[in-house]
Amino acid sequence: MKNLTITIVLLCFFAVSPLFAQDTKLKKANTQYDNYAYSQAIDSYQQLINSGNNSLEVFQKLADCYFFNSDLQNAAKWYEKMFQKEQELKQKGALDTAISPTYYFRASQSLKSLKKYKKADSLLVKVIELDLDTKDSRVKRLIENAAYLEAIELQSGRYKIQNLPRNSAYVDFAPTMYKDKLVFSSARGTIKSTTKRNTWTQQPYLDLFSATVTESGGLEYPEKFSKKLNSRLHESTCVFTQNEQTIYFTRNNLMNAKYGKDTTGVNRLKIYRAHLSDQLKWDQIEELPFNNNEYSVAHPALSADGSKLYFASDMPGGYGMSDLYVVTIQQDGSFSAPQNLGPEINTEGRDTFPFLSTSGTLYFASDGHLGLGGLDIFAIQLEGEDQTVYNVGKPINSAADDVTFIIDEASKKGYFASNRAGGKGSDDIYSFTENTPLITKCKGSLKTVLIDEKSNAVLEKVVVEVRDADNELIQIGKTNEKGELFVDIDCGDKTYTILASKKDYEEASKTITISRANPFPSATIPLKSNVPEKGIDLAKLLNLKPIYFASNKALILNKSAEEVDKVIAYMKEYPSIKIEIGSHTDSKGSDRYNMKLSQRRATATANYIISKGIDSTRVKSRGYGETVLINRCANGVRCSKDEHAQNRRSEFIVIDN
Repeated sequence: MKNLTITIVLLCFFAVSPLFAQDTKLKKANTQYDNYAYSQAIDSYQQLINSGNNSLEVFQKLADCYFFNSDLQNAAKWYEKMFQKEQELKQKGALDTAISPTYYFRASQSLKSLKKYKKADSLLVKVIELDLDTKDSRVKRLIENAAYLEAIELQSGRYKIQNLPRNSAYVDFAPTMYKDKLVFSSARGTIKSTTKRNTWTQQPYLDLFSATVTESGGLEYPEKFSKKLNSRLHESTCVFTQNEQTIYFTRNNLMNAKYGKDTTGVNRLKIYRAHLSDQLKWDQIEELPFNNNEYSVAHPALSADGSKLYFASDMPGGYGMSDLYVVTIQQDGSFSAPQNLGPEINTEGRDTFPFLSTSGTLYFASDGHLGLGGLDIFAIQLEGEDQTVYNVGKPINSAADDVTFIIDEASKKGYFASNRAGGKGSDDIYSFTENTPLITKCKGSLKTVLIDEKSNAVLEKVVVEVRDADNELIQIGKTNEKGELFVDIDCGDKTYTILASKKDYEEASKTITISRANPFPSATIPLKSNVPEKGIDLAKLLNLKPIYFASNKALILNKSAEEVDKVIAYMKEYPSIKIEIGSHTDSKGSDRYNMKLSQRRATATANYIISKGIDSTRVKSRGYGETVLINRCANGVRCSKDEHAQNRRSEFIVIDN
């Protein structure tokens, strides 16, 4: 950030490139660079360039100075010149080694600040193409999540933000709540020409301030929080215990006016603890035992129950420039050994500024996870199955640095800081209201109920398939005795198709769209029975040919037997149906004779069906003689042979299903 915030953000420091020349001006610039006096180094490197020194080293370090001061637009400009210089030297055969992958990542972040996302992503892909470092998780994340901007867009629009009226023209960041006050870090105060300034950004040192939060959500005029806690160097991120009696805060390595340095002369960051005295003064200031003069430990955050302390550090053994760690706070106030939160959270970049919500969601800032540029705010649920790191989206995140996010989950209100354009100072604090929860992986359950279309009776043992929009099978099963089947699904606004099949029923399907607003939907699907309804004539349904008998006899002829076999096969397929065989004659012959003949033929047909394995209780027979003619050919009416033949028929009427 273009401010002192970056002093806190950047916890890992970089090795000095070998000096390529002994020029006095270059030595001066490199010394300033090595001492993190980036604002001064920028002027020195610019003078070198103006005097004709266009070396690769000068371009690299000038770009880095802008990058570490979060002037990403200028950083992008000089990283571009650095790559151009590299190509020029390669063409001349004057460069044996490739530019470190680190510069590709920094250049990529810088381009994102200009919203040149495709070009920024192409630099990460180039790391693989050039075989510079194929193990970097930042490249892997991009390859696996090429559509990350769409995922960020999905999360966007969930917050309403407002720039706090009490922001100053200097650095204001790191908000935290204490009683009815907002405590934050700021470079404001009485700024004079003689005020000592940080050589990194040429801004005054940070102190802790507080302001009462008004009913409207605004702030009264900020005042310095504590003379005892504030020192001549930086004080920044802090957090209070639930009983409001203890504070953990970040400060430069300074204790009892003693200025501490590492072996290279660098003053690192440490976490300190203080307690509220009976006189309501902060007292008993002590540094935490896992601090170290050789690396930074900063940005404390407490779990809801106060049993765990989270922080950022560039201690050895981490994954990147700064990692997130956790320690357990024992009953006696001592601490366990720091534990790294692992590679799912930590990256090769900067992972910093942790905050723990009451529900156990860890919010933190990172430039190693896929974001919009600079440092973005990310969230992960520390407990549970879903261990995905989510970008919280716009407008919290922007192309600039967005850091120090806190939220009260009860009121859905909170604060964060950003150095985005349009603010009052280098970094401003913004208030926000969360209108929609974080869109995480949604675990839902789809209840499918199968019923008979006609009777509405539930149907058990129905085979149900659930498929996604790509027709991939999600689950297959059978309905229980209540006609139900439950399927666990991802309910993140997705569409599923339910396919149902059961013997004696037509297949059916239903498409259902599931959303987070309704993660446990129920779909009722009626199935239409294939079993013929009562009164249906199987002869017509099966398109049977006429059933012929020997003249004046009740013996079924061979071809007619083949037709009756079709009825038998159908009854075996649908074992619930019962039929009545009705035999009819024409009007030739006496009525009495025709009645007896038709009964014999009906009985013969029934016996034939029973002989083929059909239960006798499912078959009835009845002779109708000439009582149910289907045309005009009654007694005494002259008709053709074909007309009389129409009345000589067998019917197979369904009487129960």
